[in-house]
Amino acid sequence: MYSVLAHLTIQPQHVDAFIALIRDHARESLRDEVWTLGLEVIQDEADPTHFYFHETYVDEAALQAHMQGAIGARNFPRIAAMASGTPVYIGKGVSIFPAET
Repeated sequence: MYSVLAHLTIQPQHVDAFIALIRDHARESLRDEVWTLGLEVIQDEADPTHFYFHETYVDEAALQAHMQGAIGARNFPRIAAMASGTPVYIGKGVSIFPAET
């Protein structure tokens, strides 16, 4: 498995729309991309405009397929328009614990 940790800040006026969009994005990705194993989004309690992402894929190629696929092509520009800046990647790499553990 391959995992990604990232964070992103959303413009305050777009937080509710972002939450709705990212829920749909995760639902579609998990349903339609068999290589996407998990997408978790955490809203920071202290700063509700700040979000953390934990994404899990079959392998690194699967991450690239997710980033360049139809769902991403439709949603990433919409997310970028709501963001303050660009996503910051905290880490990427091979998961050392399988999902079923």
